[in-house]
Amino acid sequence: MVILLTGCQKKASDQIPVNAKPFYDYNTLLHKVKILLNAEDGIVLLGNFKGDTTQQAAAVINDNKIEEKISFNLIEIKDTIFEKKFETQPLQGSLKGCKVAKINLPGVGNDLIYYNSQIYFMGSNSGEVFSYLIDFKTQKTYYAHIVSEPRKPEYLYISEGDNPEIRKYFIDIFRKDYPAFKITLKDRILN
Repeated sequence: MVILLTGCQKKASDQIPVNAKPFYDYNTLLHKVKILLNAEDGIVLLGNFKGDTTQQAAAVINDNKIEEKISFNLIEIKDTIFEKKFETQPLQGSLKGCKVAKINLPGVGNDLIYYNSQIYFMGSNSGEVFSYLIDFKTQKTYYAHIVSEPRKPEYLYISEGDNPEIRKYFIDIFRKDYPAFKITLKDRILN
């Protein structure tokens, strides 16, 4: 005697996915974000920036009103609705030649946005690099700025913060390109 047991199954076409979210390719997502933020240019990343289950996008845009300024925006996506939840103050930087990435750090339960301007050269071999880590969950912006001038050591300034992992991250990143930098407690401005 053979007993055959089969379970009830719906055809794949009859099944409705639980928590189905629309899929956006990068160009569509960027287009929707630029319309929402009234921006001409930008970079957008999907991630878990608040540490919850809501789908979010982080956008870095050029500030249309102020040259060489950028802002970071948190956008919540619910079905097909895009809603801006948070925006940083305009910060020094540009999208031209920059590096933007989503990162995870130990002890931080959400994704962070990392920005690095790469290098700005000013005059005779002087330059500076602006770098930010944006934590949308706490709405904090962490900042590092390195200044390089001829015949002087590079100086790295790191903003005050309560997370030692963020400080370590900035030091490790800058140590790769500027192994002999000195840490300074006062941010230096190039003229």
